[in-house]
Amino acid sequence: MSTPGYRLGVDVGGLVCVITPNGEAVRTKVPTNTEDQSIGVHNGVQQARKILKEKYSWEGKFEYIHHGTTTGTNAVLEGKGAKCGLVVTKGHKDMLSVRRSQIPGGLGAWMNYEQPEPLVPLERTVEVKERIKIDGSVFYELDEKQFREDLQDLKSQNPQAIAVSLINSFANGVHEERIKAILSDEFGPNVEIVTSTDVLPEIQEYERTVTTAANAMVKPVVKRYMQNLQKKLADDTDTVRILKSDGDLTSVQLAGETPVRILMSGPAGGVKAVSHLVAKNTPYKNLITLDMGGTSTDCALLPGSDAIIRRETSVGHLSVRAPSVDVTTTGAGGGSIAFYNDFTKSLRVGPESSGATPGPAAYGKGGKQATVTDANLVLGRLPSKLLGGTFSLDVAASTAAVNSIANQMGVDSTIAAEGIIDLVNEAMHGALRLVSVEQGYDPREFALVTLGGAGPLHGNALGKLLGSWPVIIPPSPGVLCAQGDAITKMSHEEGCTYIRVFSEISEQDLRQTLQGLKENGETTMKTSLANDHAALKVQYQTDMRYKGQAMTFTVDLSSKELEHSQNLVSILRSRFNEAHQHRFGFSNPDAEIETMRLRAKVVDASEEVTFKPLEAAHTTEPSQDAMVMKQEIMHEGQKVEATFWDRIKLGGAGKIIQGPAVISEMDSNTLILPGYYGETDSMGNILIWPSEKSASKKAVHTKESAQALVKEQPIISTLIASALSSIRREMDSCMLTTAMSPAIRDQQDEFNVITNTRGQMLVGQFGSFITQFLNGWDGTVEEGDGESPLKQLFMFNLTDMH
Repeated sequence: MSTPGYRLGVDVGGLVCVITPNGEAVRTKVPTNTEDQSIGVHNGVQQARKILKEKYSWEGKFEYIHHGTTTGTNAVLEGKGAKCGLVVTKGHKDMLSVRRSQIPGGLGAWMNYEQPEPLVPLERTVEVKERIKIDGSVFYELDEKQFREDLQDLKSQNPQAIAVSLINSFANGVHEERIKAILSDEFGPNVEIVTSTDVLPEIQEYERTVTTAANAMVKPVVKRYMQNLQKKLADDTDTVRILKSDGDLTSVQLAGETPVRILMSGPAGGVKAVSHLVAKNTPYKNLITLDMGGTSTDCALLPGSDAIIRRETSVGHLSVRAPSVDVTTTGAGGGSIAFYNDFTKSLRVGPESSGATPGPAAYGKGGKQATVTDANLVLGRLPSKLLGGTFSLDVAASTAAVNSIANQMGVDSTIAAEGIIDLVNEAMHGALRLVSVEQGYDPREFALVTLGGAGPLHGNALGKLLGSWPVIIPPSPGVLCAQGDAITKMSHEEGCTYIRVFSEISEQDLRQTLQGLKENGETTMKTSLANDHAALKVQYQTDMRYKGQAMTFTVDLSSKELEHSQNLVSILRSRFNEAHQHRFGFSNPDAEIETMRLRAKVVDASEEVTFKPLEAAHTTEPSQDAMVMKQEIMHEGQKVEATFWDRIKLGGAGKIIQGPAVISEMDSNTLILPGYYGETDSMGNILIWPSEKSASKKAVHTKESAQALVKEQPIISTLIASALSSIRREMDSCMLTTAMSPAIRDQQDEFNVITNTRGQMLVGQFGSFITQFLNGWDGTVEEGDGESPLKQLFMFNLTDMH
């Protein structure tokens, strides 16, 4: 086995992490280049080289460079993709315009919904006379002569890429392949031709078409970026790999061919790092992650060490059928702006953000509005200098910004600042519950991992709200995405549509189909790894449902089961019923089950990257050299003295840091509240625990004392409203996921309400009919046309979301 070399991960934000041969992690950060990300990547690599030369006298080539990029994402969000054409079966020209029927935003969203423009307009969509039947047989041969004539108008519009998506092509791609050859002949080599059989050979025409069109739209942009990147890094490494949305890697060539699979690689790097650094190197296998940056917060769930992967990737208004880490995003970040509404007497935080420019008032770049960062600074929870002392914060500017909110509220600035922090914490609490409860998991059975530049300041408070312990802060949480890039591995997935009811499945056919997918995947992986003898492992999956359902469940199957089990169908049936029971609380073992899709995922099985552990400390007391200062901070309206520590100087594993405390490092700051303590482990993580394991006592209020408390602290009513709104969103999620009704499932025609004891709506969309019903009902049930609102044969279906 060859000795590992220096391995580098670089994120689009200028975050760089190098893993040395002895398992040390070297981290740095450089400014990103918004015009050409490859320039920022190259600068980051050169900065890492400089550090490695000074520290290790090393000047060779990196074993590999792994990169997470948002080039494709930006092309979608900014509308800067290639000018694209589309070829569809005759009669399906309006596929991208019609879309699916649901409108984002709930039942009333149609009233102000502005439908986005289709990826490809009708004037660049060409219909072709052909037809493939659902069983793959040719019903109507391709009319090549007519097709070439119909292409002339599209040729005059000079498209840069053309997508091809024909009805039922997933069953037989012969017409798509022929059309691809014709298009190449008509348009030449400079126009990218993308077929749905190459990108997504699966049933469901709209999803297949929009995914293929999105791939065609971003392909020229991403391909050009990949070529520039390889040229810039040619002297630094022979191997460049790209992070996919599901957290694994792909080759530069495949990333350029199917960029739809790398649209959301940003959040994936951090989740992948947590899986490796925490789940696989500590006793804590069930984790929830909170990645809080300047604009938003991403939350993900890792039950049993690995992140949940969903089959769709969403970027802005666009959703495509491509695997990605299941992330819930909320508009709460360090730069989120606070607003006070004089009419409703309520405080709101975000989703508007100050961005990098001007940024929070604390940055001294002209920002005037109060942000979460300003509130933390006013409360004393941030040191006066960040980034290792190279960036000074403007305390006076933050105080002035928060005072503008406090004056509107008629309270002290510290009360306003704590209100801002409580509100943003409540927003993140709702997102964390949504990502866990929605999947059928109790967050109290998970540890909470906080990362990102702003996350560790809020982790302790969120652990308290969730009941998730310990709260884990990895080393350098602000650059953890780059570390995830550096340690993750390559994979390749092959899939096909496989619509069968279980009673009709042939065991032999099922095995042969999965085996064929595996062989195709292994061939691609060996080519990507440039190694015909590469160590590989295979994971099988099938998407299943009760016959008649719209939603599908993904059920895993191991290589061992495929090779040695005598009854695969029985295994799949049992596993599906168990998954349905866990997710929804019920299953139907006697119902007919059907498969929809099969997949084989081939993964690089080479040796995992290992890190050099910290040596155990001789004492639990932190080194006195690590103490920076003592400073008063505000906590629950009271001033308490907190100790500020330098994380890099704390010492070995086993150090105990009592709260209140702030632990600072180059890219982040960790807050430990009074009544809690932090402990360092062998991986350099900080684990925050309650000092007393017993449940904290909660105050019990009468109606009068509650009214007095709200009058004294008006922010409480806003917090209650925010918490109720989070609960209702959770109810919506449960309803939409479990619904069998097409009206609810496809059109989102439902609304949940939370009412008081009189049936009056507290939180909802259109109000509550319950009060009117109760007022008009005398408790009787009548036949015929009597006055009672309740008649025989009326049916009420009451659903308790929990």
